[in-house]
Amino acid sequence: MLQADKKIMPTSPKQSVISFSILILLFCIAAAVGIKQQYYEKAIFEDIILKDSLFSDKFTSASNIENYSPTNLYEKIDGKADLYLNNGFISLQCRRFSDNSATDKWVEVFLYDMANGENAFAVYSMQKRPESTALDWAQFGYSTSDALYVAAGQYYIEVALSSDDPVLLATASAAIKNLIPSLSAGKMEMPFFNLFPTENLTTDSFKFISADAFGSDLKNIFTAEYNINGNSVTVYLSKDSTGDVFKNYYRFLIDNGGTELKYDAKLPDCKAVELFGTTDIIFRTGNYFAGVRGSAPINDLKLIADKLIESLSVKNE
Repeated sequence: MLQADKKIMPTSPKQSVISFSILILLFCIAAAVGIKQQYYEKAIFEDIILKDSLFSDKFTSASNIENYSPTNLYEKIDGKADLYLNNGFISLQCRRFSDNSATDKWVEVFLYDMANGENAFAVYSMQKRPESTALDWAQFGYSTSDALYVAAGQYYIEVALSSDDPVLLATASAAIKNLIPSLSAGKMEMPFFNLFPTENLTTDSFKFISADAFGSDLKNIFTAEYNINGNSVTVYLSKDSTGDVFKNYYRFLIDNGGTELKYDAKLPDCKAVELFGTTDIIFRTGNYFAGVRGSAPINDLKLIADKLIESLSVKNE
């Protein structure tokens, strides 16, 4: 025989009060999170750097300051936002200034707050244009025919011009030069730069790669380019106090079809691996992981690898 349906007991006043209290608490938490987020976004935009007076009185601000946070950066630079977001992006101020005598001549300034100098240098170096002219007034800066690019302190700056106009470029250059002292206390001390051998080094080729270097899980590495007997060679370097970086990158090369080569190693932790026509000589010394890679003959790669080992050995003494 089927049992009779059980009676549904009515909710007690005490249960109702508890349930209502929980709903109120959840609402308050959500409101607090929203207010905190609004406060945070307001705080990071309160310091207005791109003022009306950034350019001379011959220019007028053609727009209000546009502010972007990590939640909406893609609205301004769709397709490139991930590079900034993966490198510590905090905020973007953007503003356009027009020439009073010709409104079709304008300059648009993008000021990215990247939280620290390494992050700013990362986005600067990863996007560096091959055909450019170094700025003699900036530690890290260059120009093209219609743009300026500068890393200063925790800020990365891009300046886009309406056209290839040398006068407009000179005006933009002077404005950004005057702005730099308010952004950076002076020369940025970039770690590792002094560890790279100087012989055959390609000028201004340093990069900082925060993640996914060479298609692997290598991260936070500095790189530089060298020219050895007409061949381009990449040298890379990072901290590795445990040896895991060395082991993991070696395993990555082998697991993806790499072939270990015979190599007269100067260090216990040293390997040479060829993968898809590119050879990596990798090693670990002290607290550093380092490597040399390229399609050059292994003897050419060994030349720069030996110099790098000597440089790091001195540092470890």
